[in-house]
Amino acid sequence: MSQVFTIDQMNLINKGAFHHNKLKNLVKAGMTANNDTTIISSCPGLGKSYETEQFMNTLTNKPLFFAGTPSMPAYIVDITTAVYLANNNPLFVVQDDCDVLFLDNNTNTTKKMFDQTKTLKYNKVTTGLKAFCNELQWEAIQHFTDPKRAGFEVPLHNVNFLILTNRHLPTINEVNALPNGSKKHSVQTDLHAIRRRVNYQEITMSDDELWGYVAYTTLNSQICQNILPAITQTQVEQILIWCFYNWKDCTERNLSLIEKLTKDIKTYPNNYLDMWNINYVQ
Repeated sequence: MSQVFTIDQMNLINKGAFHHNKLKNLVKAGMTANNDTTIISSCPGLGKSYETEQFMNTLTNKPLFFAGTPSMPAYIVDITTAVYLANNNPLFVVQDDCDVLFLDNNTNTTKKMFDQTKTLKYNKVTTGLKAFCNELQWEAIQHFTDPKRAGFEVPLHNVNFLILTNRHLPTINEVNALPNGSKKHSVQTDLHAIRRRVNYQEITMSDDELWGYVAYTTLNSQICQNILPAITQTQVEQILIWCFYNWKDCTERNLSLIEKLTKDIKTYPNNYLDMWNINYVQ
């Protein structure tokens, strides 16, 4: 590999290895946390979901896995049902692409889930959720409903969460840099409140280091081979070198790009370079 890549490229690949190992370690730590909520944030396409699923496969007791929850009502129904079925036993929930938690109208609910009260609160009339429920889900909601008041509360003291997101949660300095009293200041204040209530971990890197991350992951996994089993090592290296020299102008910079370039080798074996330049350079 050292004969194919330059010294500078190798340095970036080594930095990419550091970030990749950091992600794996964060997933492992988050999956073994004791009564804690972990949020792992990064740019899209780093393989957070893949690394989490790989680690989940090593576990005897599989966590619940929620992906791409479409709305807050649907999310509330799902969590309420899961806690109801757990019946006070420990419950581990992995949430992937559940950015609905961080939307402006939902942050107060999210904060309560992760503060000392650890409670999922729904303060509206429960009939508004019935359309989202099957029979079991409605039974779960009724179980936590107090007939003396609207809504219901679900205790989360027995629940551990690992949340994977592309959303950056701001630091206090980022919040303080915004005009006090502005809408943006208010929104960012709520997101910061979520950040400080959880074990928040963010993977950040420069664009050059991101190329190194993508290169390291590609060279040490089966990303290309899963799409094109007959792909040669030379072609894999060609993909990465092409990415390096076009990285700043690529339409996307992540592992998904590697998959797309590999598919083009499979579909256009004689002119895939032309297709790369047409489709993925802006």
